[in-house]
Amino acid sequence: MKKIALLTFPLLLMASQADINKRIQQLEQEVKELKKQSEQNNAYVDNGMEILEKVETKSILDKVNFSPELLLRFDQFDYKSGKIEGENTTVSGDPALGGTTSDTRQRRDEFSKHYSIASSIRFRLNMSANFDDVKFHGRLLYMNSSQSNQRLCILSRDIKSGTAGSAFDVDRAYIDYKIMPDFTFSFGLLPTTAGTPMQYAQNKKRNSLFPALVFNMNTYGLILTQKFAQNSYARLVLAKPYTLRPQFYPYQCNRENIDNADIIGLYGDTRFDLAGNALLSYGVNILNNFKAHPYLGPDIDSSNAHNLGTMLSFGLGLDIEEFFNSKTTVFVHSALSNPHPNGTQDDYKITQYVNGVGLTNGGYTGFTEADYASGTMLTKNGYSLFVGTKYDLNAAFNLGAEFNYGSKYWFSATQGAEDTFNKLAVRGYAGELYTTWKFHKYLNAKLSYLYIQENYTGSGWHFGEPAKKDAQQSIASLSLEARF
Repeated sequence: MKKIALLTFPLLLMASQADINKRIQQLEQEVKELKKQSEQNNAYVDNGMEILEKVETKSILDKVNFSPELLLRFDQFDYKSGKIEGENTTVSGDPALGGTTSDTRQRRDEFSKHYSIASSIRFRLNMSANFDDVKFHGRLLYMNSSQSNQRLCILSRDIKSGTAGSAFDVDRAYIDYKIMPDFTFSFGLLPTTAGTPMQYAQNKKRNSLFPALVFNMNTYGLILTQKFAQNSYARLVLAKPYTLRPQFYPYQCNRENIDNADIIGLYGDTRFDLAGNALLSYGVNILNNFKAHPYLGPDIDSSNAHNLGTMLSFGLGLDIEEFFNSKTTVFVHSALSNPHPNGTQDDYKITQYVNGVGLTNGGYTGFTEADYASGTMLTKNGYSLFVGTKYDLNAAFNLGAEFNYGSKYWFSATQGAEDTFNKLAVRGYAGELYTTWKFHKYLNAKLSYLYIQENYTGSGWHFGEPAKKDAQQSIASLSLEARF
């Protein structure tokens, strides 16, 4: 029996080894099949993800609305300047400015100028998308002006030439997130230009949440909006201002280029019935650590600009549409500027000439020998009043008239104003008449006449002691606009 067992044991081992080898081969085949299936699954997933991404992207693009605008404008500009208190800078001995050695004409005042017809074209692409509680808004902007070779700058008989006459940028891109039914959080490049009541002369809807006389600047940051009752809103703004390139503002002379500031604003508005559909808007805006330099030409930059302190602005406005059940709109807005200087000065006063170039005490390019070109932030309050009306003759024609006044120390935060000549910044008064003809559903033409009387220097500036000035501007303009 033992011999039989010993003889069969090798046979059993051989059979067991054969089974093991067969099982190994089966396992190897199964592994190959699993690998093949895994690769196929991965390929299906990758292809599926690509399809899903394409579908999701297409779905997002389907929700984005695009609305283009195109504006072509022509301006005929005339300027006349009487005497400016303390102005002494002349063109004597400077052939580049049209003077001779015996010529003693004033460079900054006592002259008149008739400008060539200026032309400009502006393109905007508005974008919006609604994703339930999240909304996106954006706007691309392109501008080209003929004033790169004859800038309509009325601070001097000099032609303040720029370089390129065109520019492209994004001036709005922000998100509205409705956290709760009555509370919205917004952030990005904010809608803080072209506020009420500027929309009436533009014959369009309100473009900003804030009154233009108080706050009309390009900004980025955030806005918190709380809705009260049915038609009342309160908004908190925390933002930083910035200035678009000079090519976007070919008539830049009564603006400043912002170099730094911190914005804190608190605004409210409410709609109610008062002789028509009324909107009451009010608020306070704080420009803290305010640093800016006036646009005095391509030779003046931010090198000599300093943080001069804090500027507060207070505003109150009332717009009434369908006034007493008529086709008339009326508005009244007022504002107060309240400066808080820190004692630091900006200085653009010429005290010396080197190779024919006027320089300040610090060796920077100067502007004039007059005292108004240097000083601390404004030391006294300023105020402004802005009133107007528009009447719709019919669905195609309307007529409008506007008037605004700014006091000696008035400062307006209007560096982002879409108004071509920034009339709300003037220290003096401005009157405008216009008519708009909507000759097609998407096309309209506008003819306007604007007259500005400057009573003091420094319109749009935040520093220096204003000097008496007697200057007049008259601008006739024609524009064609397409909106889709």
